[in-house]
Amino acid sequence: MNARLIAMIMLMCFASMLSVNALATDKPHKKMTLAEKGEQARIESAELEQTQLQKARDAASATAEREQKVLAKQEANDWEAQQLEKAKAQSEQRLTREQKYLQQAQEAAAQTRKIPQETSDPAQSEQ
Repeated sequence: MNARLIAMIMLMCFASMLSVNALATDKPHKKMTLAEKGEQARIESAELEQTQLQKARDAASATAEREQKVLAKQEANDWEAQQLEKAKAQSEQRLTREQKYLQQAQEAAAQTRKIPQETSDPAQSEQ
C-alpha cells in the first residue's frame, strides 16, 4: 500500500511538472528587434559600468585607509628618530663639556706653580 501511495505521489509530481513546462512553452517568446537588443545592451552596459565604478571606489577607499595606517606608523617612527637625535645631541654636548674640562685641567697642570716660601725655617717651627 505504501508503495502504491509513493508511486501515485511521484506520478502526480511528474504530471504537474509536465503541465508547468507545457504552459511555459505555450507562451510565445517575443522576438526582440535589433533596436530593442541595442537598448537592452546599453542598459546592461551602464549597470555593469556602475558596478565596476562602485568596486573601484571601494578599492580606492580601502587603499586610502591602508595608506593612513602606514603613515601613522611612519609618524611614530619619526618620533623615535627625533628622540634618538635628541639623545645624540645631548651625548655630544656632554662629550664636548668633558673635553673642555679635561683641557682646562691639563692647562692648569702644565702651569708652573710657585709655592710661597715661608720666611722662617721649617725646622725651627717644628720645635
